[in-house]
Amino acid sequence: MPVSLWVLYFQPKSAKEIIAVTHLGIIKLLTVLAFDTATSSCAIALWHDGEILAEAQQMLERGHAEVLVPMIEGVLSDASLSYQELELLAVTVGPGAFTGIRIGLATARALALASDLPLIGVTNFEALAHAVPAEERRGRNLLIVLETKRADFYTCGYDENLSLLAEPKAIDEDGLIELAAGIAKDGALLLAGDCLERAQQVLQKNDLDILISSGSNHVDPTVVAELAAAKLKSSTAIENPAPLYLKPPDVNMSGVKPPTRQISP
Repeated sequence: MPVSLWVLYFQPKSAKEIIAVTHLGIIKLLTVLAFDTATSSCAIALWHDGEILAEAQQMLERGHAEVLVPMIEGVLSDASLSYQELELLAVTVGPGAFTGIRIGLATARALALASDLPLIGVTNFEALAHAVPAEERRGRNLLIVLETKRADFYTCGYDENLSLLAEPKAIDEDGLIELAAGIAKDGALLLAGDCLERAQQVLQKNDLDILISSGSNHVDPTVVAELAAAKLKSSTAIENPAPLYLKPPDVNMSGVKPPTRQISP
């Protein structure tokens, strides 16, 4: 069968598989269940070959534990699929609300164990950056700014090709001003994330040409699914997802700060 630029067919031992070329590279077509509970949204998607089979979203500040599994069951029912028909699980790992991250990861790990499925974590920075249209990124570097529910900000910077410019970190207002000036490309900067209004007010002190992205302020789980599928097909070893905590939680009943691990977005 001839090979085209977009689709390559090959015949393995058991059954025909299809490899498709997307903007993220060559990936095996997988059925992926992806979800995000790290922020003020509980969002779920069933994804296959760039097609959204079913999706659901609720905006809520708390209560993710009560709604997540019923929402997953509802999405599976809408698509007439069972857990046995899934091939990959994907979950966001933060940064965001400590409780939301913990609920999402715990649920994903339990489902992966029960269904014997691979599980891949995606940072909220990754998901939001890849949702920004390429035409908006042209000629501008990208700064993702996320809400912390404190006076500071969660930030991460990318160039127009989505290569990492500034590592994920929590910074104050002065730090945001310095970071924005440092990564702006010829004075031009693209902003995305769920803390844009507060960030814009701070960055008015900078003489920058700031464009607000038209992309969603909240994580799109279909982007999480596509990123996870691409990671699964990459040559990079897949590690067990770990939470991205940029600051310790506000409340820690044991009196001991939890271990933190920063991972590349």
